[in-house]
Amino acid sequence: MKHFKKLLVATILLLAFMLPTVSFAAENTEEKIDIQKYAEDMQPGWNLGNTFDAVGKDETAWGNPTVTKEFIEQIADQGYKSIRIPVTFDQRMEEGPSYTIDSQFLSRLDQVIQWSLEENLYVMINIHHDSWIWLESGMQENHDASLARYSAIWTQLAIHYKNQSTKLMFESINEPRFWGTDEEKQGYLDELNSSFYDIVRKSGGKNDIRPIVLPTLDTGSEQHKLDALYNFIDKLDDPNIISTVHYYGFWPFSVNIAGFTTFNEETKNDIIATFDRVHDKFTKNGIPVVIGEFGLLGFDTDLNTIQQGEKLKFFEFMIHYANDKGLTHMLWDNGQHFGRETFKWSNTELYEMMKASWTTRSATADSNFIYVELGEAMKDVNKTINANGNKLVSLELAGAKLVTGQDYDLVGDVLTVKASLLKSVTSSRKLGVNATLVANFDKGKSWNFDVITYNKPVVQSTVGTANNFTIPTTFNGDNLATMEAVNADGSFAGPQNWTSFKEFAYTFAPNYDANKIILKENFFKEVNDGTVKLTLHFWSGEVLTYMVTKHGDNIVGYAEETAAAGSNMTRAEFIQILMNTFDLLDETAVSSFTDVEKDATYANAVASAEKVQIINGNGNNKFGVNDLITREDTAVILHRVMTLLEIKEGTATAVTFKDQDSISKYAITAVGKLQQSGIILGKANGFYDPSSLATRVEATTMMYRLLIQNSDEN
Repeated sequence: MKHFKKLLVATILLLAFMLPTVSFAAENTEEKIDIQKYAEDMQPGWNLGNTFDAVGKDETAWGNPTVTKEFIEQIADQGYKSIRIPVTFDQRMEEGPSYTIDSQFLSRLDQVIQWSLEENLYVMINIHHDSWIWLESGMQENHDASLARYSAIWTQLAIHYKNQSTKLMFESINEPRFWGTDEEKQGYLDELNSSFYDIVRKSGGKNDIRPIVLPTLDTGSEQHKLDALYNFIDKLDDPNIISTVHYYGFWPFSVNIAGFTTFNEETKNDIIATFDRVHDKFTKNGIPVVIGEFGLLGFDTDLNTIQQGEKLKFFEFMIHYANDKGLTHMLWDNGQHFGRETFKWSNTELYEMMKASWTTRSATADSNFIYVELGEAMKDVNKTINANGNKLVSLELAGAKLVTGQDYDLVGDVLTVKASLLKSVTSSRKLGVNATLVANFDKGKSWNFDVITYNKPVVQSTVGTANNFTIPTTFNGDNLATMEAVNADGSFAGPQNWTSFKEFAYTFAPNYDANKIILKENFFKEVNDGTVKLTLHFWSGEVLTYMVTKHGDNIVGYAEETAAAGSNMTRAEFIQILMNTFDLLDETAVSSFTDVEKDATYANAVASAEKVQIINGNGNNKFGVNDLITREDTAVILHRVMTLLEIKEGTATAVTFKDQDSISKYAITAVGKLQQSGIILGKANGFYDPSSLATRVEATTMMYRLLIQNSDEN
């Protein structure tokens, strides 16, 4: 250990002479910092995420463009007062014992820091993903070298920036986590923070007063983690220290799992309890707090994981309560929110809500939509307003003020939108958003109500694979809220099997443009072979059931809840699944068959199949939509698909079935070709049984084999 200490001291002294100190204009050495005002002046803050913290060749490694001066100017123009610049050093430094940081990288970091300071932004830099790349395991498995490397980084940075403006602050480590017992983990963090503190404070220049930021373990907000950091800071007796935690919301809501689709009381109370704990431990005792990152975890998978109105309510209350408790907040943005090149917000309404919340409260409502089902009698609709101390001054449609008593009423906190108004704005009978009603208040941001017309959504049968399965869905103006998955025995299916409600975007996701619901490979990885019942919940209140049967990687989906894997299929249903599976639907197709009802769910599939001559009916100008399909008819139709798509036929010699002579003349070629190609295997007893009815499993398995053969060729 003595040898290690000598090595560490020698390394630090060597580095002090190796790296030049950044030269900046001299400032008053008698500078004093009011750390409380310093933290207040940082409000609000923003993160330059997935840039200098990206693991890879350079700052563009994780998909973001090179940072420009204009972009930093734009961040300041959006109203932000501080910027957190996460930095990962792992691949940007030499190996030990010198651990020298790449000088070109450091110069690039200097440039962005300087641009930020020129915009009068407070700047926070840290050691970021190194926390999990090498420190998490390293502090236990390779302790001395890990501590030496960490200390070498801060030795270089402290010397390099010692004369920089004190508007630049240092954060010791991002989201520190370690292997070991709880006691060991906290001990490792205290050890790193001690090294960081001593290096910075003893490095000269302005570093004796420079604000430094210390995290809790995992940047968590559990009471024991807050207590541990408070005790550590208290012993330092240093007036220029800021504590930091991160907040991504109540987890089930933040990723939309376990039925937490709305900003309910439990989600709200999590904010209150968390911020109260942090305030009472730090802010109340004179130690400022920066929420170094905040947002919703689901954003990392899909920005639409949380419904728009619900996310607006979350951000409105979270920012308000952080302000109320004196906590500085810094939005995590890895490129998903503010465009690095377009300089536009991906969700303007969300930004406007956040911006309003910096200084005041905004009114919200129980939802931001009004669903109107086509064909149903129009009724008044009541919406509950959460005024948050504000007063409604007008309700507008397309910029025109609506009339109280005629178009709407407000009694207490209940806003009644009149049936006459809804009838007027939905007269086009267009599915989806027909109009947006804007509720304006005397303070804060306005609240929008989208008036949406819909019909009951329709899901269709299909086949696919575990890594490529989608449910053909006609949303009819509706939107998917969540999905449940239950095994045949009633147990919860799929990942997180402690709940029937699956995680939005991680296991399933709607694609409204493509008219499908995607079941992710993540879902099927944790689903056993057998049948799973899905319950699809829509925001209109509609609920649909859908059955999926898994056999290895082969997935069959059935539109009807009562459909059994061994049951038979109608001709229309077979065609519907077939055309969806091979993406052969043609919206312009019109069927000539007299038994095809124009509005039937199968109508377009049958018409599309007729148009490309996959089917030709069963005589009398009828297709036989409700007739059950035979085994030989499935073979004929599949062979036509093979010909249409130019799928290469197998060259194997056909094995004659024992009942070969019973196959109809019109089907004999198709059966033979499909047998040669491995699409048809026949029954275990050597018979084909051509005129018997095809089961769902038999029919969809043949489709699956043909689909795989087509995929292999392409």
